[in-house]
Formats: sequence, structure tokens, C-alpha cells
Amino acid sequence: MVTQRYISFLSEAFRKWLPVNRWINGCYGFNPDLFPVFLVKLVSVSIFVVLGVLFQGCEKDLDWEESQKGGNLVLFSFLTPDSAFNAHLSRSVSHSSVDDFERVYGGNITVYKNGAIADDFLFPYDKSWTYRDDFSCMPGDTIRIEAADGEGQRVYAETVIPGFVPMEITDTTIVEQISRDNFSERVLQCSLQIDDPAGEENYYQLVVLEQICRKDIINGCKETQVNFSKDDPVFYVRNLEGSLIGGLDFGGCFSDHIFDGENYELTLNLPIQYASAPNDPEADRKLLFVLLSHTRGYYDYYRSRVVAEYGYDLPIIDPIRIYNNVNGGIGLVAGYSSVTDSLVFVNGHASE
Repeated sequence: MVTQRYISFLSEAFRKWLPVNRWINGCYGFNPDLFPVFLVKLVSVSIFVVLGVLFQGCEKDLDWEESQKGGNLVLFSFLTPDSAFNAHLSRSVSHSSVDDFERVYGGNITVYKNGAIADDFLFPYDKSWTYRDDFSCMPGDTIRIEAADGEGQRVYAETVIPGFVPMEITDTTIVEQISRDNFSERVLQCSLQIDDPAGEENYYQLVVLEQICRKDIINGCKETQVNFSKDDPVFYVRNLEGSLIGGLDFGGCFSDHIFDGENYELTLNLPIQYASAPNDPEADRKLLFVLLSHTRGYYDYYRSRVVAEYGYDLPIIDPIRIYNNVNGGIGLVAGYSSVTDSLVFVNGHASE
């Protein structure tokens, strides 16, 4: 299990990905560089329909009148064992608004765990996110969040906290591979074994982080996310649903579609600079391999958001539906759990 500090890092990363500053009547968009600024409509369109309209969307008119509306409650919460409860509550604004979102005054949130009330509180109108240290959850818990504003609007969403799935590093080696520019390059190849539970659909995300830690400074670690090649078959888009829109990077998300119930060995390659200790003789390099177990809701949300981002750079196309599981409003309530393994590089040598 990852540490409390690392869980907080992951939660913060999720919050930075959220499109919470521009909501349009069930429609929203996200730009990782500008933070949400582009517009997509939230309509019921499957991923296959999205692929089709990429080539036909320019022939259709968009209903711009709908984008002028706003006022829907927006609810987000990402829940994980042994971490504080977190939630975002706001109200959507139209695309033409100069505000990023509308604050909710008199907002209230009620949290149920396995059918019983676990918390009930007023949402602080002057904050984007609230945290409740007294709340805790465990794998298998069913969490329901109900939210209301002072004007009679009510929304709710429910999620189940996924269980911990064992994962460990089984092998590392330096190999040669052909780059996209047809040059030979050396990479650090890592093999991870995932012990997937049988008889159920499981959804994962693999995150790799680098920590550079100085020995002479307490808490003197600098942490960054590592981009790794996603050539393992688990990262291929299921049923080739993305074949018409190119090689989209779904951020390390994958399912157990090809290895349900098996001990699967996943292979990934890291740039060669991560295969040794840093140049600073007083510092060590630590690579954290984190396997997050997601709900189907977060998996669908993340992938649909990536497709929407891709569509932002294309000519005008039909609206792209971003997954939403908040009844009566907009947003996502999802649970996740995580396990981690690591490599430490000291004086040019690696040890698990």
C-alpha cells in the first residue's frame, strides 16, 4: 500500500485533471495547458459514434443556443482507503461567462457508507475543495454522496471502493529498441507482475514517478511523473476503437480484458537516464511504480476526456460525450485503491 503522503499526491494529480472551471449545461471541456477552456457537449454518444463523426462532423450544425445555459450542480469526489474525504461542489456556468465556475452558497453534502450516514456538513462556499479527516473507507465499501444547494437543487452519486490488487517488479534489464526515428536506443525495460482477480472486470492505471532525494536534507525529495512507452498489449485500445484517431495516450489506463484472473507480466520501457543514480553524489534516484485500481466510472471518464481533448485540436466535429455519473447534475464520484513497488538507484546500482 502506498503511503499517506503518496496517496495525497495522487489525489492532487486527479484534481488538477478535473474540468471544474468551465461547465455548460451538462457540457464541459478540458485543456491540460490552459486548464479547461474548450467546449464539448455532454450528449449520449458512444465511443464508436465518436469515431464515425470525426469524418462527418463538419457537415452538421451545432446547437449553440444550448451552450448559453448553465446552473447545474457540479460534484466531484475521489475516495481511497486511509485518506481524507474530499469533494468539490459548484454550479456550472455558460461558455460565454467570464467566471470559471459559480460558487454554491448554502450547499450541503451528506455522505453514506454502506447505507448509513457517515458525515453531513455544509460545503464551504469560499473553497473549491473540502477535506474531512474523520471519514475513512475500506475496499468493498459502498459510498453514496448527496449534495444540495440553497435553491432546492439536489444531486447524488454512488461508488464502490475497489480492492487492492497485488503488483511487484519481477525483472529489470537494459535493452536496445528502435525509436520512432528509426534509431537504435537503449532503454530500461521493467517487468511487473499483476495478480488479477478472476471472474470480475477490473480497471487499472499504471503511474511511474521519479524521486530524487538528497541524503543530507530531511524531506528533500523532488518528485516528477515519468512518461513511459505503452507498447504492452494491455495498452492497445480494445476492439481497435481508437484506430481511426491515431495512437492516443490514455495515461496508462487499461483493463484486464486480455488477462482476466491471471498473473499477468506487463512490460514497459523507460528512458535510459532513469537506469542509474543521479549525477549529484549526495542524491539517490527512486522509481515508484504505482498500480491504481479504478472503478469502471473513472476508467470511462478518463478515456472519454482524452478523446475530447484530441477532438479539441480538430476542425468542428459533433459533440463528444464525457462520462458523468452524477444523477441530476454533472461530475464524477469514484473510488480507487493503489499498491506500489520501487527501484532505488545508488552509485549506479539498482535494488528493489
